[in-house]
Amino acid sequence: MVWLTEAHQLNRSMIDILHVLLLVGILTGCGAMNVLPPPASPTAVQQFLMAQAVERSLRGENTMPIPLTSGDTVSLDISGLSVEQGLAVAKDFFKGAIGGWLGERGLKIVMDPAKAKYRIHILVEALGTEQRSSLFGLPPIQSTLFPIALPEIAIYASQKMSGYTRFRMDIYETATGQFTRSTPWFQGSTYFNQYTVLFFMNFEFTDLIAPF
Repeated sequence: MVWLTEAHQLNRSMIDILHVLLLVGILTGCGAMNVLPPPASPTAVQQFLMAQAVERSLRGENTMPIPLTSGDTVSLDISGLSVEQGLAVAKDFFKGAIGGWLGERGLKIVMDPAKAKYRIHILVEALGTEQRSSLFGLPPIQSTLFPIALPEIAIYASQKMSGYTRFRMDIYETATGQFTRSTPWFQGSTYFNQYTVLFFMNFEFTDLIAPF
């Protein structure tokens, strides 16, 4: 019977250790919201966030008519985006979105700058996403003393992503290079937030227009 008592005490010790690990995990998991680094390449949701931030900025309350005449020909160029941030392809999207917006106002987009009456330079101050996460519960634990691993146990967890853009258009006469005027800054934002409550109840809130 002595070995049964020792085995029982060993089991109790293991349970006590697990309780301590659980308590430490919960205490370390409860913290302020953390800013996450961006991924190497934007996910589909992040592409939606950036693209729809641009579209929303073009339809904001502060937009004003372009000071050009319907039928004028314009060429587009762009600067300000960082290739190191993996946003090189966004240049084509910017040109497409703004070209469509200008076309709705009667302007004609030409590919050859020499054939355009005006050159519109799109100056991008920001285009990107921000991610933040928070956890109240037990983060994943890999024990170095015992061959056990515990998955994340979330009493409450959130992951919040926001998309931002800010840009303006500078207008020049192609023939002379004379500066005509600048538009006000266009700016827009979007969000996609995911939550977990009591371990398994998942839900999300977003202002994106997409088939989520």
